[in-house]
Amino acid sequence: MATIIINGTEYTLPEGERLNAIQAAQRFGIEIPYYCWHPALSVVANCRMCEIQVGAKDPKTGEIKMIPKMVPGCQTPAKDGTVIVTDSPEVQAHQSMIMEYLLINHPLDCPVCDQAGQCGLQDYSFKHGQSVHRFVEERTVNPRKDVSDQIQLNMDRCIMCTRCVRFTREITGTNELQVERRGNHAEITTFPDHPLDNPLAGNVVDLCPVGALLDKDFLHKQRFWFNDQHKSICTRCSTGCNVTAEENRGQIWRLRARYNPKVNDYWICDEGRYSYKSANDANLLPAMYVREGGSLQEAPVDRALDVARTRLKGIATEGGRIAAVVSPFLTVEEAYLLCSYVKGLSESAQLVLGPYPVEGDDVTFSPDQRAGRTGDTSFVVSRPFTIHAEKCPNRNGVERILKHFQGSVIPFDRFRTDAASQPFDALVITGGGHDPVYEGPEMTSLRDAAKFLVVQDVWPTDLAGLADVILSSATFAEKAGCYVNAGGRLQYASAALPPRDGSLPDLDILAILMERPGGGPVSSGDVLAELAQQVPGFEAVSRLEGEFPAFGLPLDDAETPTGGMAVYVDPWHAPRGKVTLAR
Repeated sequence: MATIIINGTEYTLPEGERLNAIQAAQRFGIEIPYYCWHPALSVVANCRMCEIQVGAKDPKTGEIKMIPKMVPGCQTPAKDGTVIVTDSPEVQAHQSMIMEYLLINHPLDCPVCDQAGQCGLQDYSFKHGQSVHRFVEERTVNPRKDVSDQIQLNMDRCIMCTRCVRFTREITGTNELQVERRGNHAEITTFPDHPLDNPLAGNVVDLCPVGALLDKDFLHKQRFWFNDQHKSICTRCSTGCNVTAEENRGQIWRLRARYNPKVNDYWICDEGRYSYKSANDANLLPAMYVREGGSLQEAPVDRALDVARTRLKGIATEGGRIAAVVSPFLTVEEAYLLCSYVKGLSESAQLVLGPYPVEGDDVTFSPDQRAGRTGDTSFVVSRPFTIHAEKCPNRNGVERILKHFQGSVIPFDRFRTDAASQPFDALVITGGGHDPVYEGPEMTSLRDAAKFLVVQDVWPTDLAGLADVILSSATFAEKAGCYVNAGGRLQYASAALPPRDGSLPDLDILAILMERPGGGPVSSGDVLAELAQQVPGFEAVSRLEGEFPAFGLPLDDAETPTGGMAVYVDPWHAPRGKVTLAR
């Protein structure tokens, strides 16, 4: 194990852990300010904000010898005997000088800047800057320009950390951004006729520590400090990226990537980033409906559920044939309750895997393995980022549950063909994806496949318009639960929004239909614990400690979410006072 000294106090690093001075200090709650460094990008040490005093302790004599000048913490490895000083008058004076330099040409527009509240320059100017501005000459004014249809670049706010340039070179490999000219005339710009339009382009906005790169989709719409932060999972494809959903006044305003070294690292694709809009769509089902006199009539929640429960129970009692389509957009808890309910009605009931869109092929970005996270290839832990063609979050988890309840998975297309020749007495169909699935004549033909049709969805689809009962359910943002991604990792998403008026989360709908004891809202944690005891492959859930996993867990893996992890704190993109855990 390595012993290091930070500001006169000895700390011990775990065996085999390789960190630079910034990471080592963060691990023990000591902040070294920085701008250009990022743990997933190469080290350039051009902002100089992280310069500290460094030395070494002789293991034999105990004598400490310091390097005569300050060095960048991002380039300094923390190894046995390393001595780090971050709070000396010399270091503080240097930080104040760097802040003064960075603010020479920076406009005083924090009140109107969209980055205010999560800006590294703003935070560090209060912590390490000075109140007197000695620069009296005319400031350099750089142009505001669009680097893509979605991203605006305010060069007068840029501090030339080059995170965005390195991202397009090392992570996406698309190389759209470059530094043009030198000195105080330097600018970030795109190559001619090559806008920043790669599928991960929005990450440069998250990477920017100041207000230089801004997402026009969010621009001037909401203040960061007004938004509540909710840990969630992107449900746009089967990658299962960890995201933070920002909510205020019952509306999602944006999704941002949340670090998970096992799934999405620090990134999220633009397709997932802007998928939040479906949760705010004005066309979502506004109520539940019951067919009366040949037409659908809006009905109170309790009445719609009572009609569905009574009819389904009566059909089961009479020995009728029942089937349920289990959507891959449901959480594992919802799929488990649905299957339990339908099989409880009739042991012979069929459970069908719902339709899921597949668009094109998987797209994988492989980071430049020559650019290590600390500038040394021996430290490389970057992983490929894949945008999956399978546009649903939980096919993997739903299939495991279907196999438990009936031994096999019935594909939706095969079911639709068979149902055309052998109609069912009752059919329950669930949806809930980002886009309406049950549209078109092929889907509406399912109306003829059932004498009694219940559609549980968030969209007023063509098929829903033909149902006997429509149960208005929750969007991805209105419910809590777990999904199993393409890699077999079980991940938890919290609810970011309350249920819409006239709707209920799917767990509550199913608990009421099956008359589950308790009578109140259903906890996804309680259902998950029950599922873990019943369904093979989910046993690892019962071995987790603390809050159910922030980072996900392979279903057959017994590790706990905090085992063997080092602390990495992002000083401005993480919610204030919070830390994230990193391998």
